[in-house]
Amino acid sequence: MKRIFQKHGFILLGFMLIAAAANAQEKWSIEWTDLADANPLELNEVGDRSYMPYVLYNESWPEESRFRIWFDYASINGLAYAQSADGIVWTNQVKLTGLNTEGDAIGGRAVVLYEPSWSLPYRIYYYANPTGEWEVRVAESADGINFENDQMAIAQSNSEMGTYPDGHAVLYLPGQEEPFRMFYRAETAIMMALSSDGYEFYDFDIIPTPPDMQPTCAIAIGQNDYRMWAFENNTENLYLVSSDAFNWELWDPVDNVGGLGESGAWNDQRNYYASVVYLGEGKFMMWRGGRNDASGLYRSGAAEGFDAQLAQINIGQWDVTSELNDFEAEGWEPYGTNAQGVLTQNADGTVTVTDDKEDANFYMAHDTAWVVPYTVEASFRIDEEGGNDGSGPHCTIACMINDEFHTGSETWQPSFAQDRFGGWNLNGADPVVEHDLTQFNTVTVVCRFNEEARYDLLWNPSDGAANTAQSEYDVYLNRDFSAPAVTFHGTGWAGWPEVDIDGRVDIGWPNPSFGVMTVDWVRWGSGVILDPNDPGTSISDWSVY
Repeated sequence: MKRIFQKHGFILLGFMLIAAAANAQEKWSIEWTDLADANPLELNEVGDRSYMPYVLYNESWPEESRFRIWFDYASINGLAYAQSADGIVWTNQVKLTGLNTEGDAIGGRAVVLYEPSWSLPYRIYYYANPTGEWEVRVAESADGINFENDQMAIAQSNSEMGTYPDGHAVLYLPGQEEPFRMFYRAETAIMMALSSDGYEFYDFDIIPTPPDMQPTCAIAIGQNDYRMWAFENNTENLYLVSSDAFNWELWDPVDNVGGLGESGAWNDQRNYYASVVYLGEGKFMMWRGGRNDASGLYRSGAAEGFDAQLAQINIGQWDVTSELNDFEAEGWEPYGTNAQGVLTQNADGTVTVTDDKEDANFYMAHDTAWVVPYTVEASFRIDEEGGNDGSGPHCTIACMINDEFHTGSETWQPSFAQDRFGGWNLNGADPVVEHDLTQFNTVTVVCRFNEEARYDLLWNPSDGAANTAQSEYDVYLNRDFSAPAVTFHGTGWAGWPEVDIDGRVDIGWPNPSFGVMTVDWVRWGSGVILDPNDPGTSISDWSVY
């Protein structure tokens, strides 16, 4: 189903849902399996209902409480908490304290953020109707159970909030001027409200949608991988994806667990309000609410999901280590406009990249699978260099993504000469470090988005300065991780059109530079990876993409 949702209001880019391209389908697809034998979950110790779930997962929490759930125990008239080791068997079921107690609908439909750097690391956003109009309220907590500082975040009187909103989603994007984004239902649209502090939000009309579509959960896998779930008509869960948490694509519907259960099932009348967490290695878990027609009971059920593309990525670990003992078998190919360029496999397990034309590009190139931020590390030397573009000869490690749904540049290109390295120009205007690169050195390149620049570019896609600053990198030399030797930004280049949505790395010579470099090994992975150790030398210690 193709839906085009246009922006109303004052920004240039807009928030739109668009049909997904084939390569995006490969990146975003999740295959769901219902945990039928476990459903409905036993979460009924504190009230008649246990639905509208919201779950957080953190592997650093104690094993018995790595999963933590907040849910309605009455019809928008009370919220509870429980914890679990596996997301299925829940213990410590207790009512929350410190939240609103006024009105006919005191509170429900929780969304919870956890940020350990905050003095009170839990922040809850929930619906209530204390004074005759619907509000999203916010409070904070040290333990996720006992809350304080409860207050209104946004209400019908200062927004376009729907008359009976059931769902909302909240994302926190640190580094942006307004890092809190709330998505929720209005009368005929999904709204996006923004906040600098997470307490006071303002909104504007974003996307006309089917009138009953309501977002319930949004999560960030990385800086260019966001997922959101919504529901329609209390019976169908929907799935949305984004590369910037601003422009969204709609997958419709969620497979296997997106609709009503069979007759007699716990969710044969309602199946809605999905909450999802990412466990790593391509694995997701979902919880959603449901109602049984015969009994009238409102309960929650769980499902497991698998994303084959994400399964290649273990955030915080090296995914690929290429020892370059056989560069072709390890997935490297020559790339560029220099037909005379040569990749030479050396007997000592190194590869030489030779570019002999000043007016050409030549690289060794490898397809990748990563999410931003990511890290590329290589050991190499520069044997010969030539050409001069007014900024000095240089080779590069070009780290790229080409995602048509992401605004602006997605390239990171530190530059290297025999006696210095740093920003692209190597001419003193960009940061430069003097160093002997005629011998083997190890460089670690951490690629990330500058969130301040990315935020500016969302509002004004023509902002050239923001486009240039968006792709920021740190270069560490010989594993001195006390501080980056160089921190700089990209050139504003969008990258080669042949590069796909999850990236490529090119090592070699850009036009008009040319020369000879020898590469000993290369490795990469998603996340910021500052590893003090060289890769192993036995085949069991490294993987091939």
